Order: sequence, then C-alpha cells, then structure tokens
Amino acid sequence: MGLRKLDVPTSSITEVKKSPMDVFAQARKAETGVYIFNREKIAGVMLTKEQYEALVEELDTLRDTLYQPVERELPVPEELEELATALRTTLVKGSVITARYLDERMVATGFITKKTGFGGVTEMMKELEDTGKIIYQLRRREHNKVIYAEIFGEPQEFQRAAADKIMIRKVNLIER
Repeated sequence: MGLRKLDVPTSSITEVKKSPMDVFAQARKAETGVYIFNREKIAGVMLTKEQYEALVEELDTLRDTLYQPVERELPVPEELEELATALRTTLVKGSVITARYLDERMVATGFITKKTGFGGVTEMMKELEDTGKIIYQLRRREHNKVIYAEIFGEPQEFQRAAADKIMIRKVNLIER
C-alpha cells in the first residue's frame, strides 16, 4: 500500500509547542482543522474558536431536525416515568454513539455498568451482535421488582473509526 496524502493541513506537536497561534492561523486560512502529528501518528486536530462553535451549532441543528427522541415501546409504570424520560432524553433514536458513551450514560442514569475490565466494551458489542440489544439492570429495585432497560440497536462500522459504535433503534423499560 502506497503513502496517501492528507487533504487537510498538518502540523507537528513541536510546531504547536513553538507557536500555537501559527497553527490557529493555518486553520483559519485553510478554513478547516489542522491535524497535529506526534511521532508520525495523529494526536489530535486544532480548530479555531469560530470553527469549533460552527461545528457545535451544526451538530445541535442536526440533532434538532434529524433525530426524534426514543419513544417507549412498552407501557411504563408511573413510578418509572422519570427514568423513562431521562433515557429518552439521553438516548436519541437514530443517533450513533460509542458503546463507552452508552455505558457512561446508563450508569449516570442509575444502571449497572456493562463494561468489563479496564473500560472494555467487547462483551457489550458481542451481546448486541448476538441478540440485537444490550440489557442493563437498574441498581435499585422499584416495589421489590428488578428493572431492566433493553437498548435495541445495531453495530456501526466506520472507516478509520472505532468499531464500538451503535445506532440506537429503540429503548424499553421492563419490570420483573
């Protein structure tokens, strides 16, 4: 395989250390981010404040126009409505998120982590591939019942990206 030339401006960590403002000027002039290399590997991308704000605004617009909140597929008991609302707000139907971020959001909402080892999501992705869903258990019990959240989705593979991305299809809350 031959070497490929990037279609974006590049710089090195050394240049950033010497003069970060020159790298920002390069980003402004090229009207795009500047890939920063450290020992022949991309360490990050530098953007101007305006470029970053434009990206955030574009992302917000896309979320508002393209994605609809996850609708509950099964009836939710009244005592779980607050939890269901939190999940609908956090997990947007049609959105693509990493398995790590999904797990962080579920843990923040009160569910038991599914990650194994040091941040590992391999088992989560295997569960999704095998069953089409990832099942989380709520830490607390409601009226002596165990609460589960079923996150239906499909693995997403992107070129040059992590293989732990999931497209959210549906979320159910179940009492047992």
